[in-house]
Amino acid sequence: MCGIIGYVGNLSAKEEILNGLKILEYRGYDSAGICCFYKGELKLIKKKGSVDTLSQVCQGQLKDVHCGIGHTRWATHGDPSDKNAHPFLSENNSVAIVHNGIIENFESLKGNLQKQGVRFRSETDSEVIAQLLQKSKCESELKKVQELSNVLVGSYAIAILFKGLENQIFAIRKNSPLIVGKSPNGYYLSSDVNALIDKTTEYHIMDEDEIIWIDNNDCYAFDKNLQAKEIVYKKMDLDKQDISIGNFEHYMLKEIMQVPTAIKLTINECDSMVNPFTKLPKDMIKNLKHLTIVGCGTAFNAGMTAEHYAREREIIAECVYASEYRYRKFLKQDNEVCVFISQSGETADTIEALKIAKEHQIPTIVITNVATSTINKLADYIIPTKAGPEIAVASTKAYNAQITALYNLMDYIYCIKNKINCRTCILKDKLYDVVDKLENYKFDNIEELAQDIVNTERVFFIGRGVDYATSQEASLKLKEISNIHSESLYAGELKHGTLALIDENTIVIVIATQKNLFDKTMNSIYEIKARGAKVALVTQFNIDCEAVDMLIKIPTTDQMLMPEISIYPMQMLAYKTAVLKGLNPDKPRNLAKSVTVE
Repeated sequence: MCGIIGYVGNLSAKEEILNGLKILEYRGYDSAGICCFYKGELKLIKKKGSVDTLSQVCQGQLKDVHCGIGHTRWATHGDPSDKNAHPFLSENNSVAIVHNGIIENFESLKGNLQKQGVRFRSETDSEVIAQLLQKSKCESELKKVQELSNVLVGSYAIAILFKGLENQIFAIRKNSPLIVGKSPNGYYLSSDVNALIDKTTEYHIMDEDEIIWIDNNDCYAFDKNLQAKEIVYKKMDLDKQDISIGNFEHYMLKEIMQVPTAIKLTINECDSMVNPFTKLPKDMIKNLKHLTIVGCGTAFNAGMTAEHYAREREIIAECVYASEYRYRKFLKQDNEVCVFISQSGETADTIEALKIAKEHQIPTIVITNVATSTINKLADYIIPTKAGPEIAVASTKAYNAQITALYNLMDYIYCIKNKINCRTCILKDKLYDVVDKLENYKFDNIEELAQDIVNTERVFFIGRGVDYATSQEASLKLKEISNIHSESLYAGELKHGTLALIDENTIVIVIATQKNLFDKTMNSIYEIKARGAKVALVTQFNIDCEAVDMLIKIPTTDQMLMPEISIYPMQMLAYKTAVLKGLNPDKPRNLAKSVTVE
């Protein structure tokens, strides 16, 4: 939800940190700040607004500095403002910190510190970290950092500067990612590997409760008991082009156009000689009786699509919101397997749900787009999607990649349970047909429909069966980036309340790709039209109907794979609507890319 960057080395710390923050801005963009060692002091500059605003304020300042930390924030505690921006200094300016996550017990900690006379400058939970470090009686900085893990409750990735220890950074993490990057020019810290792509040759993903101490040209790791650990680095396998906007006006547009490639690369991953399904124990698959699919937001919607596909493959599946899975009464099913979906691999509710499944000894499978993520470290089995880095907050290509991976998983389960040679499965060819159709799609009528939506009061998306899952995702995309009220519902539920809201100021977008449900869905269209609403129909079927005001024709493919296609024009619709409203589709209001807090 927020971005951390730190640097120690022979380059300009100011430039390295500001460049890193610009890449991380999609993770949080209501304020930004930087703190560096400057002439023996901790020099702090922070500002409400974008990283560009911070860069302008920093002009002419922080010259010849070689160590510092920076942060771009998405508000959880306290409104976006200069005082609530990170980094935070302790009361006597001897400690500077940046923090991702939420400190759940900050109010009691803050109260105790205030009783000791400490004056706070912000409304955030994070500032308490700096004040605790200042007040610590521990004899060394390492022990002060260690003490934090015994005091703080919640999630955190923290980078720390101590006055008097120039060119040194300390870091600790729990339930929030933090990565060390190594290069010939020094060491970096980041909450996201994307910020390190063109900076480092190697990176290390910090373990839970691991403490890092970067001292000039060396980096040391310790466990929570301060026992020294070996740092294992991985080679950087991403390229700067992966996070470049290229010739596109927005990242979201680029990523929509990359949907066919994301599907293709995920097919190839699932079909490769080292495909992830071979690591799933065959006895676990053969004995599987209940598949629980868990996710949040877009990932949940992908899971709903897979739930329908699973039933076509005679697999009993249930899709559950991660935020509900965590708190509902737990009833373990016989021979259950849980699949957890997260684009970032850092979604807090999904990670905590996975931990609950593991506590009950349920096998866990993760579908994620980020190999360096926390959830990958926790899961029993990993099925990677190959969408590539996704920068826009609203997910597009990752959604299609998730569906592709889920379809392949369901077919693999079906083949194993029915003793079918998985290599003879024809799903791959059908998915390649989807890719071909999407690569040649023209998005006819989308701009016109977007213009209508800009001028309307409310939008409904409806569908039946698997089309409802698509309508749910289509509605989410529109509301995320256009700030227009949008809802989705089962077409058959219109009469149970929603028709009261439908009038001439309403647009209803109907998704109808399932032949056996098409006539029933048409009945809903007539009901809508009788109330004066405008109707747009998304379908592959030829139709001539006066009740349909606009036809969004999509190419046809295997019926169960139609969600891969029907969502495509809806992703573009959301994008076009936001642009017509003059909004930045990459950075929707109040939202952040990686939801690392509950």
